[in-house]
Amino acid sequence: SNGIAFLGPECWHSDAQLCLELHHGAVLSSFALGEADNVDWYAQRVIEHVPFEDTIGVQQIVLKSLAQSDRHQECISRGIYILRQLNFYFPLAPSNDKILNTMASTASMASQYSSDRIISLCHATTDDSTYAVVKIMDAFYVSAYTTASSFVPVIACEIIKFSLQNGVCPESAMSFATFALFKIFLQGDYSGGKY
Repeated sequence: SNGIAFLGPECWHSDAQLCLELHHGAVLSSFALGEADNVDWYAQRVIEHVPFEDTIGVQQIVLKSLAQSDRHQECISRGIYILRQLNFYFPLAPSNDKILNTMASTASMASQYSSDRIISLCHATTDDSTYAVVKIMDAFYVSAYTTASSFVPVIACEIIKFSLQNGVCPESAMSFATFALFKIFLQGDYSGGKY
């Protein structure tokens, strides 16, 4: 915050990159200290001054802060909004049909991959923007899981599909486990749960 104050109110016009980095650091520091209001305040300054794509790192921290503050519904709503901005479609309230269709399309896609091929995707290079998308999904997945939201299987399936197409990240693991859980316990599909 001292560095931000030193730059003054016109910092976004004089050195936007430095201002972004300082605000990002302030968001991280505030999150580490459990200061949710400061996370929101510094993040909002970033969101107001840079293109949406440049806010993804800050947005992920905001989602984690909301979850940490037990503001789970707000976290889920914001996560959906962010993903819609990234051209992912999430319904506002997934119906049972939507959940089953999403699981079926994920199973169909995953069946094209052997276990070895999926493991090899763990070593695939993922660029920062691809990794950031999975981290955004994973950040609000925690709130969905905590509240037993109907979004849990939908988010898990979206992470799996995105990971199969773009590379598997460490944050993808929980979604693969969730998908397997649903396949085995809800559908009795033990072979389908191998992923």
